[in-house]
Amino acid sequence: MSFITKVILVTGGNKGIGYAIVRNLALSYASLSSSQPLTILLTARNPALGQNSADKLHEELKPKNVLTDDGGIVDLKFLSLDITDEQSIKDVKKVIEKDYGGLDVLINNAAIAFKGNAFDVNVVRTTFATNFYGTLNLINHFYPLIRPNGRIVNVSSSAGGLHIVNKALGQEFSKEDLDMDGLIELMKRFEDAVEKDTYKQEGWPRQAYGVSKLGVTTMTRILARRADKEGNNIKVFSCCPGWVKTDMAGERAPLTPDQGAKIPVLLALDENIVIQNPNGSFLKDKNSEL
Repeated sequence: MSFITKVILVTGGNKGIGYAIVRNLALSYASLSSSQPLTILLTARNPALGQNSADKLHEELKPKNVLTDDGGIVDLKFLSLDITDEQSIKDVKKVIEKDYGGLDVLINNAAIAFKGNAFDVNVVRTTFATNFYGTLNLINHFYPLIRPNGRIVNVSSSAGGLHIVNKALGQEFSKEDLDMDGLIELMKRFEDAVEKDTYKQEGWPRQAYGVSKLGVTTMTRILARRADKEGNNIKVFSCCPGWVKTDMAGERAPLTPDQGAKIPVLLALDENIVIQNPNGSFLKDKNSEL
């Protein structure tokens, strides 16, 4: 079978920033001069909500004539994917291998955050299960599917910067020779410190979400080093969409989901931004209120 379509998969695409990423990918790609068809795989954990979002996007985009059903070059499909479920990941991998032969871009957007002041070891473990371990497990399974010159875009956050931990921990997260096993050990140290209630003394913040995103940003740099070593010109970036008005961030956030989608979409499609930034970079929109 011959695979001629460019393929982009977006996790957590049924609402918020993920939904906006899918919509803006379709609109931005249709405005390019490329004649290569694009397939966008919108994925979500809930099959009913995910399919409903895909159907809604088809209706939203119909007047724009960008989708293949309307004479365009962009195909939009829904796949059920729970990144905390090993079998779900394996099932989607099989579909991609069979139907598309690989991926060109993987956008890891799916994430959770507890509201209010909830904080204990169960909050940490639940947050990490999606934001860190789920993202890492998905990448481990899907990395072999990424075609030469492909990209991995990890939606992270400025809330996960090195400033949230003390200097000693910051140095550990920043080590040039830190590997994935070492990173996982650091993340487990936080879990253990929260369980023992020693996290403050050890230099950790009272932030499950922030530490999970520090893990994602660090993971990105480790993956980029691996990609550079192996060749094939695969680029791995993390980015902060900003404080976006979503179910997660709340109504007080100043940015719209479309504004939050700007950087992930640029990293997926724009050649200049990739050329201008070293592999493994963390990017955010300097013109947005972050």
